[in-house]
Amino acid sequence: MKDMSPINLRNVDLNLLVVLDAVLREHSATRAAARLHVTQSAVSNALRRLRALFGEPLFVRTHEGLVPTARAELLAPKLQALLADASALLSADALEPAARRTLTIACTDAIGLTLLPRILPQVLSRGLGLRIVTLDFETQHGGLASGEVDLLIGIPPHTPPGCRGELAYEDRMRCIVRADHPDVRSKLTAAQYAALPHVELALFGEPDDRVDRALARLRLRREIALQVPHFSAIPLAVAASDCVAALSQQLIAAYAGPLRLRALEPPVRLPRLAVHQYWHKRADRDPALIALRAAVRRATASSG
Repeated sequence: MKDMSPINLRNVDLNLLVVLDAVLREHSATRAAARLHVTQSAVSNALRRLRALFGEPLFVRTHEGLVPTARAELLAPKLQALLADASALLSADALEPAARRTLTIACTDAIGLTLLPRILPQVLSRGLGLRIVTLDFETQHGGLASGEVDLLIGIPPHTPPGCRGELAYEDRMRCIVRADHPDVRSKLTAAQYAALPHVELALFGEPDDRVDRALARLRLRREIALQVPHFSAIPLAVAASDCVAALSQQLIAAYAGPLRLRALEPPVRLPRLAVHQYWHKRADRDPALIALRAAVRRATASSG
């Protein structure tokens, strides 16, 4: 019997194992060929190569067909288990209980508030859990590169190194004031907008200057009454004051009713928001992450 220990898997055609499994099940080269959608000569050739690989014949030809040898019968259950594991590994839909885990998404609170309710039912139905972390956590821990974060959803200036990305959805910015604001009617002029006290986002301590740039083109400046580090604080502050703020349409939709806010078209040209999802290249074929990215696509298909 041939000693199998020196065999290097890199030199083995693993398709031979698929043929071996088919012949073990069918006891016939003809039926195995039909099962695999190949020619009978291809199966016969594979059997010759298997004999050389194992150093002995694995089947004996009889009037009843191809009868497995004792060695082949010992291989059969291990082979079936190996091929089943390989099939599960390569299937994006095969999330076995042992593979179920908690996936980590890094995003802003705004994206968490608007996107999470839409993807959570899909993710839970796949037997997965979710952990949401902040963008600064992603930055501090090396995020996608270190494996601490599985998916980044946001508007970074460029694709992170070693990662892939795709557009998740686009959104637009509108202005909000409280519904009974004494100085704002149905429409704002650029001058009125600039004259109102503003609530401004300062993510990572850096002010969002998109509104300032738009006003500067009209030679206008605004007054910043309040600067906050979280998107969710903006509608709360506007609802409790005479301030105005620019916010994404999706976040406005989540807060306008409960907080009695009024949404207005901005009197200056503000850029659309292109929100992407990013993952590390090594996660391209991870079944759980494929499912998560697909959930984001479905949830955002009609966004913007």
